Amino acid sequence: MQRTSPRIAPASPKTMTDEQKALVGKWGRMNFAAVIVQHPELYRALMPLIAKLISSSNLPPRDREILVLRTLGLYDEIYETHHHASIARNAGMTDSEIEMVRTGRAGLSPFDQTLVRAAEELIRDRRVSDETWRALAQRYSRVECSGLYWHFIDVVWVMLFAILCLV
Repeated sequence: MQRTSPRIAPASPKTMTDEQKALVGKWGRMNFAAVIVQHPELYRALMPLIAKLISSSNLPPRDREILVLRTLGLYDEIYETHHHASIARNAGMTDSEIEMVRTGRAGLSPFDQTLVRAAEELIRDRRVSDETWRALAQRYSRVECSGLYWHFIDVVWVMLFAILCLV
């Protein structure tokens, strides 16, 4: 049976210590931050990398969310999908697009399909094919392609969070 509730629930502002509240700051509304802050030392170590990947990415937020949502869909992950669907809406995606990305259904633009294919190849083959990489490189600059590489690490982080906190 698939788990729909976390094994480690996010800390609420009411239960956080002053140290935890200071650490989470603007990230307090994010599930992953409210879970990790329960281990302040881990939070201090991970958050600079996570903040860089999320806040300072050169990839468009919509494209990032396509990568993350398809990966979550491949693993039939529910908890983080709900959170990332909200982020995707804020990035301009419709509920229909979110569902098409999550399930891998047809109906997306050709480039969105390329992003979906990149996530699928990464999970299935543990690499992105040359054909898919060329399609990505036609759209993205060298800096953005480097950001894409780091966003694959972000995708791995999403799955690691789900495994650590939900399984």
